[in-house]
Amino acid sequence: MSVAQTALQANLEKSGSRFRVQEAALVSLTPNGAIKSLIGGSNYAKSQFNRVVDAKRQPGSAFKPFVWQAALEAGYFPDSVVEDRPVRIGNWQPANYDGRYRGRVRIERALSLSLNTVSAQLTRQVGPGTVAKTAKRMGFRSKLTTNASLALGTSEVSLLELTSAYLPYANGGHHVVPYLISD
Repeated sequence: MSVAQTALQANLEKSGSRFRVQEAALVSLTPNGAIKSLIGGSNYAKSQFNRVVDAKRQPGSAFKPFVWQAALEAGYFPDSVVEDRPVRIGNWQPANYDGRYRGRVRIERALSLSLNTVSAQLTRQVGPGTVAKTAKRMGFRSKLTTNASLALGTSEVSLLELTSAYLPYANGGHHVVPYLISD
């Protein structure tokens, strides 16, 4: 059993019942896109469904860096100040996970705290379409719904595309397509 399989199995045994999950997936990529490990489930005999490439899930807050990326490209700076406050966008009222608001915060702090209201405001300011285009350029291939809730990662994506979309942050800004075999 590989190190990745051992780690996945250990975490599933430790926390699976608490979170009511029986399966898990893991993908590990190098900054240039080489797949180091791809485990599509915890037990192939029980399920042949590949959760890394075939399962689509909402990435939630793991999507927020792409919102911030779009904002930075639109002229915001890490030290730009925004207001963390209750927000209403149409009928939608996003709130922070902890239910608290922090008032004026720098964008870098808002990202580190994963503030939902700031992510929603930035998405509204730059436009959901701009956020989706940025995310696509970074590596997402699934359809991203261009509405305000995109700010909180509500469009479903695969684990492989989510992981690969982070590669430009690790490799100097270059989009790469994950690959398994090199010549």
